[in-house]
Amino acid sequence: MSSVDPSVSIDARPHWLQALQRVLRPVVKLLIRSGIRYDEFIDVARSAYVESALRDGIGEVKHPTLDQVAWATGIGRNRLEHYIDGSTNWSTTTSSRLRTMMAVLHRWHTDPQYLSSSGLPLELEISPSDSCASFERLVSQVDHDADREEVLDGLIRAQSVSYSGESRVRALSRFLIWSQGSISGIEHVGGILASMIATHARNFNSVNAEDKRLERSVYADHGLSPSTLASFQAFATERGTQFLCELDDWLAQHTEPDTVSSEPKADVGVNIFFYADPPIERETLSSLVQQLGEHSRDRRRPKI
Repeated sequence: MSSVDPSVSIDARPHWLQALQRVLRPVVKLLIRSGIRYDEFIDVARSAYVESALRDGIGEVKHPTLDQVAWATGIGRNRLEHYIDGSTNWSTTTSSRLRTMMAVLHRWHTDPQYLSSSGLPLELEISPSDSCASFERLVSQVDHDADREEVLDGLIRAQSVSYSGESRVRALSRFLIWSQGSISGIEHVGGILASMIATHARNFNSVNAEDKRLERSVYADHGLSPSTLASFQAFATERGTQFLCELDDWLAQHTEPDTVSSEPKADVGVNIFFYADPPIERETLSSLVQQLGEHSRDRRRPKI
Protein backbone atom coordinates (compact mmCIF):
# COMPACT_ATOMS: atom_id res chain seq x y z
CA MET A 1 0.00 0.00 0.00
CA SER A 2 1.31 3.45 -0.87
CA SER A 3 2.09 5.74 2.07
CA VAL A 4 2.74 8.85 -0.03
CA ASP A 5 0.56 11.87 0.73
CA PRO A 6 -2.48 11.46 -1.58
CA SER A 7 -2.92 15.23 -1.82
CA VAL A 8 0.32 15.50 -3.83
CA SER A 9 -0.38 14.74 -7.47
CA ILE A 10 1.94 12.38 -9.32
CA ASP A 11 1.79 14.85 -12.22
CA ALA A 12 3.57 17.40 -9.99
CA ARG A 13 6.71 15.28 -9.68
CA PRO A 14 8.49 16.70 -12.77
CA HIS A 15 7.75 20.22 -11.56
CA TRP A 16 9.11 19.43 -8.10
CA LEU A 17 12.28 18.01 -9.63
CA GLN A 18 12.71 21.11 -11.77
CA ALA A 19 12.18 23.32 -8.72
CA LEU A 20 14.69 21.21 -6.80
CA GLN A 21 17.31 21.73 -9.49
CA ARG A 22 16.80 25.51 -9.30
CA VAL A 23 17.17 25.43 -5.52
CA LEU A 24 20.28 23.28 -5.67
CA ARG A 25 22.14 25.36 -8.26
CA PRO A 26 23.21 28.16 -5.88
CA VAL A 27 23.67 25.66 -3.04
CA VAL A 28 25.94 23.43 -5.11
CA LYS A 29 27.86 26.50 -6.25
CA LEU A 30 28.71 27.19 -2.60
CA LEU A 31 29.53 23.52 -1.96
CA ILE A 32 31.94 23.29 -4.89
CA ARG A 33 33.58 26.55 -3.83
CA SER A 34 34.05 25.07 -0.34
CA GLY A 35 35.50 21.81 -1.66
CA ILE A 36 32.51 19.63 -0.73
CA ARG A 37 32.16 16.79 -3.22
CA TYR A 38 29.07 15.00 -4.52
CA ASP A 39 29.72 11.87 -2.46
CA GLU A 40 29.72 13.97 0.74
CA PHE A 41 26.58 15.80 -0.35
CA ILE A 42 24.69 12.61 -1.15
CA ASP A 43 25.56 11.20 2.28
CA VAL A 44 23.97 14.25 3.93
CA ALA A 45 20.98 13.99 1.56
CA ARG A 46 20.36 10.35 2.55
CA SER A 47 20.53 11.34 6.21
CA ALA A 48 17.97 14.10 5.62
CA TYR A 49 15.63 11.68 3.83
CA VAL A 50 15.77 9.23 6.74
CA GLU A 51 15.28 11.88 9.40
CA SER A 52 12.38 13.52 7.56
CA ALA A 53 10.58 10.20 7.05
CA LEU A 54 10.93 9.30 10.73
CA ARG A 55 10.29 12.70 12.32
CA ASP A 56 7.70 14.11 9.89
CA GLY A 57 6.05 10.85 8.85
CA ILE A 58 5.21 9.61 5.36
CA GLY A 59 1.90 10.96 4.14
CA GLU A 60 -0.75 9.86 6.62
CA VAL A 61 1.63 7.42 8.33
CA LYS A 62 3.05 9.28 11.34
CA HIS A 63 5.26 6.47 12.69
CA PRO A 64 6.48 4.39 9.73
CA THR A 65 8.19 1.04 9.88
CA LEU A 66 11.67 0.51 8.45
CA ASP A 67 10.14 -1.16 5.40
CA GLN A 68 7.91 1.87 4.79
CA VAL A 69 10.85 4.24 5.18
CA ALA A 70 12.93 2.15 2.77
CA TRP A 71 10.12 2.12 0.20
CA ALA A 72 9.36 5.85 0.45
CA THR A 73 12.99 7.03 0.41
CA GLY A 74 14.55 4.46 -1.90
CA ILE A 75 17.25 3.76 0.69
CA GLY A 76 18.00 0.12 1.50
CA ARG A 77 17.40 -1.17 5.02
CA ASN A 78 21.08 -1.81 5.61
CA ARG A 79 21.82 1.87 5.00
CA LEU A 80 18.78 2.99 6.99
CA GLU A 81 20.14 1.36 10.11
CA HIS A 82 23.47 3.14 9.60
CA TYR A 83 21.83 6.57 9.49
CA ILE A 84 19.46 5.80 12.36
CA ASP A 85 22.06 4.33 14.72
CA GLY A 86 25.40 5.84 13.86
CA SER A 87 25.26 8.95 11.71
CA THR A 88 25.59 12.57 12.77
CA ASN A 89 22.27 14.36 13.11
CA TRP A 90 23.16 17.28 10.85
CA SER A 91 19.82 19.07 10.92
CA THR A 92 19.68 19.47 14.71
CA THR A 93 23.17 20.89 15.00
CA THR A 94 22.84 24.51 16.11
CA SER A 95 25.26 27.29 16.97
CA SER A 96 24.67 28.75 20.42
CA ARG A 97 27.29 31.43 19.73
CA LEU A 98 25.41 32.58 16.62
CA ARG A 99 22.22 32.99 18.65
CA THR A 100 24.14 34.80 21.37
CA MET A 101 25.66 37.23 18.86
CA MET A 102 22.26 38.08 17.41
CA ALA A 103 20.74 38.44 20.88
CA VAL A 104 23.57 40.76 21.99
CA LEU A 105 22.96 43.08 19.03
CA HIS A 106 19.20 42.97 19.66
CA ARG A 107 19.57 43.93 23.33
CA TRP A 108 22.23 46.54 22.63
CA HIS A 109 19.82 48.35 20.28
CA THR A 110 16.61 47.96 22.32
CA ASP A 111 17.44 47.85 26.06
CA PRO A 112 17.28 51.39 27.58
CA GLN A 113 20.32 50.74 29.80
CA TYR A 114 22.46 50.42 26.67
CA LEU A 115 20.91 53.36 24.78
CA SER A 116 21.68 57.06 24.83
CA SER A 117 19.03 59.72 25.43
CA SER A 118 18.56 59.91 21.65
CA GLY A 119 17.95 56.16 21.41
CA LEU A 120 21.32 55.22 19.87
CA PRO A 121 23.43 52.33 21.21
CA LEU A 122 26.08 53.49 23.65
CA GLU A 123 29.77 52.82 23.33
CA LEU A 124 30.58 50.21 25.96
CA GLU A 125 33.58 49.46 28.08
CA ILE A 126 34.69 45.93 27.29
CA SER A 127 35.27 44.99 30.95
CA PRO A 128 32.88 45.73 33.84
CA SER A 129 32.97 49.30 35.14
CA ASP A 130 31.21 50.97 38.03
CA SER A 131 30.52 54.08 35.99
CA CYS A 132 28.81 52.62 32.93
CA ALA A 133 27.36 49.52 31.31
CA SER A 134 29.91 47.12 29.84
CA PHE A 135 30.03 44.71 26.94
CA GLU A 136 30.86 41.86 29.31
CA ARG A 137 27.74 42.59 31.34
CA LEU A 138 25.65 42.75 28.15
CA VAL A 139 26.89 39.32 27.03
CA SER A 140 26.32 37.89 30.51
CA GLN A 141 22.72 39.14 30.56
CA VAL A 142 22.09 37.41 27.23
CA ASP A 143 23.91 34.16 28.03
CA HIS A 144 25.68 33.45 31.33
CA ASP A 145 27.76 30.68 29.77
CA ALA A 146 28.95 32.62 26.72
CA ASP A 147 32.61 33.56 26.35
CA ARG A 148 32.89 37.34 26.01
CA GLU A 149 36.00 37.23 23.85
CA GLU A 150 34.46 34.72 21.43
CA VAL A 151 31.27 36.75 21.09
CA LEU A 152 33.19 40.01 20.57
CA ASP A 153 35.50 38.40 18.02
CA GLY A 154 32.49 37.03 16.12
CA LEU A 155 30.73 40.41 16.07
CA ILE A 156 33.87 42.15 14.86
CA ARG A 157 34.35 39.56 12.11
CA ALA A 158 30.71 40.10 11.13
CA GLN A 159 31.44 43.84 10.82
CA SER A 160 28.70 44.61 13.33
CA VAL A 161 30.98 45.90 16.09
CA SER A 162 34.35 47.70 16.13
CA TYR A 163 36.86 48.81 18.73
CA SER A 164 36.74 52.40 19.95
CA GLY A 165 40.15 52.90 21.49
CA GLU A 166 41.77 50.15 23.52
CA SER A 167 39.05 49.46 26.07
CA ARG A 168 35.74 50.34 24.41
CA VAL A 169 33.58 48.96 21.60
CA ARG A 170 30.79 50.49 19.54
CA ALA A 171 27.97 48.97 17.51
CA LEU A 172 28.20 49.54 13.77
CA SER A 173 25.10 47.66 12.70
CA ARG A 174 21.97 46.22 14.20
CA PHE A 175 22.41 43.18 12.00
CA LEU A 176 25.10 40.64 11.25
CA ILE A 177 27.02 41.16 8.01
CA TRP A 178 28.93 37.99 7.27
CA SER A 179 32.38 37.81 5.72
CA GLN A 180 33.11 35.14 3.11
CA GLY A 181 33.93 31.74 4.58
CA SER A 182 33.03 32.55 8.20
CA ILE A 183 31.65 29.58 10.14
CA SER A 184 28.82 31.64 11.63
CA GLY A 185 27.96 32.96 8.17
CA ILE A 186 27.68 29.43 6.80
CA GLU A 187 25.40 28.43 9.68
CA HIS A 188 23.33 31.58 9.08
CA VAL A 189 22.84 30.70 5.41
CA GLY A 190 21.72 27.19 6.37
CA GLY A 191 19.26 28.56 8.89
CA ILE A 192 17.73 31.05 6.45
CA LEU A 193 17.33 28.47 3.69
CA ALA A 194 15.78 25.95 6.10
CA SER A 195 13.31 28.51 7.48
CA MET A 196 12.37 29.84 4.05
CA ILE A 197 11.70 26.39 2.58
CA ALA A 198 9.80 25.32 5.72
CA THR A 199 7.49 28.33 5.26
CA HIS A 200 6.91 27.43 1.61
CA ALA A 201 6.21 23.81 2.57
CA ARG A 202 3.72 24.81 5.27
CA ASN A 203 1.85 27.20 2.99
CA PHE A 204 1.77 24.59 0.22
CA ASN A 205 0.18 22.02 2.55
CA SER A 206 -3.61 22.00 2.25
CA VAL A 207 -3.87 21.07 5.95
CA ASN A 208 -2.76 24.60 6.85
CA ALA A 209 -5.29 26.33 4.57
CA GLU A 210 -6.54 28.60 7.38
CA ASP A 211 -3.13 29.32 8.90
CA LYS A 212 -0.83 30.56 6.18
CA ARG A 213 2.41 32.27 7.14
CA LEU A 214 3.69 35.55 5.73
CA GLU A 215 5.15 34.96 2.28
CA ARG A 216 5.15 37.93 -0.08
CA SER A 217 7.37 39.13 -2.90
CA VAL A 218 7.66 41.95 -5.39
CA TYR A 219 9.55 41.89 -8.66
CA ALA A 220 10.14 43.98 -11.78
CA ASP A 221 7.84 42.81 -14.56
CA HIS A 222 10.35 43.60 -17.31
CA GLY A 223 13.63 43.67 -15.44
CA LEU A 224 15.82 46.66 -14.55
CA SER A 225 18.82 48.26 -16.21
CA PRO A 226 22.10 48.23 -14.20
CA SER A 227 21.75 51.87 -13.15
CA THR A 228 18.13 51.45 -12.07
CA LEU A 229 19.03 48.19 -10.31
CA ALA A 230 21.57 50.02 -8.14
CA SER A 231 18.99 52.67 -7.21
CA PHE A 232 16.36 50.07 -6.37
CA GLN A 233 18.82 48.09 -4.27
CA ALA A 234 19.65 51.19 -2.22
CA PHE A 235 15.94 52.01 -1.80
CA ALA A 236 15.03 48.43 -0.85
CA THR A 237 17.93 48.21 1.63
CA GLU A 238 16.90 51.44 3.35
CA ARG A 239 13.19 50.62 3.61
CA GLY A 240 13.77 46.95 4.37
CA THR A 241 16.16 47.79 7.22
CA GLN A 242 13.66 50.28 8.61
CA PHE A 243 10.92 47.63 8.53
CA LEU A 244 13.12 45.04 10.26
CA CYS A 245 14.07 47.53 12.97
CA GLU A 246 10.39 48.13 13.68
CA LEU A 247 9.82 44.39 14.00
CA ASP A 248 12.87 44.08 16.25
CA ASP A 249 11.50 46.81 18.52
CA TRP A 250 8.17 44.98 18.73
CA LEU A 251 9.93 41.75 19.68
CA ALA A 252 11.89 43.55 22.38
CA GLN A 253 8.62 44.62 24.02
CA HIS A 254 6.93 41.22 23.81
CA THR A 255 9.73 38.71 24.39
CA GLU A 256 9.82 37.11 27.84
CA PRO A 257 12.94 35.63 29.45
CA ASP A 258 13.04 31.85 29.58
CA THR A 259 12.57 31.95 33.36
CA VAL A 260 9.16 33.67 33.11
CA SER A 261 7.28 30.92 31.28
CA SER A 262 7.69 27.15 31.24
CA GLU A 263 5.77 26.77 27.96
CA PRO A 264 7.75 25.59 24.93
CA LYS A 265 8.70 28.45 22.61
CA ALA A 266 9.05 28.57 18.85
CA ASP A 267 11.90 30.33 17.09
CA VAL A 268 10.11 33.12 15.24
CA GLY A 269 11.44 35.74 12.87
CA VAL A 270 11.16 37.48 9.50
CA ASN A 271 13.85 37.41 6.83
CA ILE A 272 14.13 39.88 3.95
CA PHE A 273 16.56 39.41 1.09
CA PHE A 274 17.24 41.19 -2.18
CA TYR A 275 17.76 39.11 -5.32
CA ALA A 276 18.96 39.85 -8.82
CA ASP A 277 18.94 36.72 -10.95
CA PRO A 278 21.34 36.64 -13.90
CA PRO A 279 20.04 36.33 -17.48
CA ILE A 280 18.81 32.88 -18.52
CA GLU A 281 21.73 30.64 -19.47
CA ARG A 282 21.13 29.26 -22.94
CA GLU A 283 24.47 27.56 -23.66
CA THR A 284 24.42 23.77 -23.68
CA LEU A 285 26.53 22.08 -21.03
CA SER A 286 28.66 20.40 -23.68
CA SER A 287 29.64 23.79 -25.09
CA LEU A 288 30.97 24.86 -21.68
CA VAL A 289 33.44 21.98 -21.30
CA GLN A 290 37.02 23.01 -21.97
CA GLN A 291 38.41 20.76 -24.68
CA LEU A 292 41.78 19.22 -23.81
CA GLY A 293 44.14 17.05 -25.78
CA GLU A 294 44.03 13.37 -24.92
CA HIS A 295 47.63 13.48 -23.71
CA SER A 296 46.86 16.18 -21.10
CA ARG A 297 43.27 15.27 -20.18
CA ASP A 298 44.23 13.12 -17.21
CA ARG A 299 46.80 15.55 -15.86
CA ARG A 300 44.53 18.52 -15.43
CA ARG A 301 42.65 18.92 -12.21
CA PRO A 302 40.16 21.64 -11.41
CA LYS A 303 41.13 24.16 -8.77
CA ILE A 304 38.62 24.29 -5.93
